[in-house]
Amino acid sequence: MGDEFPGPAEDMLLSWMLSLDMATDARHAAAQLLTRYEAAAAQTANPHVARLADLLRQTAAAENSRAGGRGRVAARRAATRHSAD
Repeated sequence: MGDEFPGPAEDMLLSWMLSLDMATDARHAAAQLLTRYEAAAAQTANPHVARLADLLRQTAAAENSRAGGRGRVAARRAATRHSAD
């Protein structure tokens, strides 16, 4: 993340989250990215970088859903339950 970061941050976050393996905890992965890049992100004037860092902080701090985590996993679990009925 630096001055050349194109943005928009929301698109980058969505693309990154969709690329994660289903077994990957997005909260933990976001925290790891912040640990690695937060200092560098604070040193750039690029507003997209600041926004992405903020979105990663929100992702890392999000509570785990009781419904089964990310939407794709929950949907697959629900489909499995219905097909077993």
